[in-house]
Amino acid sequence: MSHPELWQMHFSLYPEKVRWALDYKRVPHIRHSLLPGPHAVRLIARFGQKAMPILRHEGNVLKTSAAVLDYVEQTWPELPLYPEDPDSRAQALALQKWFDDKIGPAVRRAGFYEMLPHTEYSARRIATGLPEWQQRLYVSAFPAIRAIMMLDMQINAAGAEAGCTLTQEALDFVARNSERTGYLVGDRFSVADLTAATILFPTCLPSEYPVDIPRPLPSGWEHWLERWRNHPGCEYVRRIYREHRGVSAAVGG
Repeated sequence: MSHPELWQMHFSLYPEKVRWALDYKRVPHIRHSLLPGPHAVRLIARFGQKAMPILRHEGNVLKTSAAVLDYVEQTWPELPLYPEDPDSRAQALALQKWFDDKIGPAVRRAGFYEMLPHTEYSARRIATGLPEWQQRLYVSAFPAIRAIMMLDMQINAAGAEAGCTLTQEALDFVARNSERTGYLVGDRFSVADLTAATILFPTCLPSEYPVDIPRPLPSGWEHWLERWRNHPGCEYVRRIYREHRGVSAAVGG
């Protein structure tokens, strides 16, 4: 069987969700890492969309994180992410959809509203892993790219305020619903926890997240993190990352 190929961005919610699933199941895979902005032309020409992640494997092309996770679960069933009980599975998948569709865009709008103004720091986090000359070019181009990103993702003051409200709701939810067993569905790690922790990773930037976040942080980044620092939902996110994130299974790209 050939290795699956993943098109991704380094500092991004939904590609991280797929990376984590592949790494958790120890599936060797190839990563193609692209930058926001320049990625659009390349992906639209090849796949007919600019959104990532995209996974290609054995003639199959999966174009959303939920579709990729379903394919990964069916193709590599060991270390299952779907609960065996049908009712629990339905609950876990419903939570995945809620975090994907409602919470993810809200967290991204709110977090990026405070993070993106710091041109060099933010551009270098997004361009992590690239050669220095490419990072410098991306920093130079970032003001124009940032303007497009903010328009495309509706990042503005009103969106940030609404996003903070939903981020608070999601952190409250994971803190409350993980109290009994430590997990959102049943008593073991599932797609619900993987999705929740991934979508909420910007609230606390766990050290296991595979992008270097050097200190000191710019003021906007620090202000964003300080807002959530003592929330018990962040402890859930950090614990899920600490106990289940593991190491990369990538073999190229």
